[in-house]
Amino acid sequence: METGAERLLALAYGNHPKSSSLKPEGRKVLRKLREGPVGLEELMRELNLDPLSPAHRKHFYILLKPLRETGMIATRKEGGRTLYYLSYEGFSQYLRELRKEAEFWLKEAEKEESP
Repeated sequence: METGAERLLALAYGNHPKSSSLKPEGRKVLRKLREGPVGLEELMRELNLDPLSPAHRKHFYILLKPLRETGMIATRKEGGRTLYYLSYEGFSQYLRELRKEAEFWLKEAEKEESP
């Protein structure tokens, strides 16, 4: 049975086989950000990534891209640092868009079923 975090990660990363390898790290990101806003270096250390390694930084941005694109995670600048945080507004907007998409497809299915 999927947990709430698993369902959110499925929404963000989809079901593509390559993206499934990102989900465990995505779960760590969500858990860490539940504690509050976190800087890039601290978040990378949480994932056992070296902030000075170009390959690790690339992996970090690939990992966060779907979470940011869905609005689940947002950033803000504070004191010259970039802070990452969970965005309630982003979650809400994403869910509204999903609902619209579902309603569209349900209406299309009803049209196909009507004689």
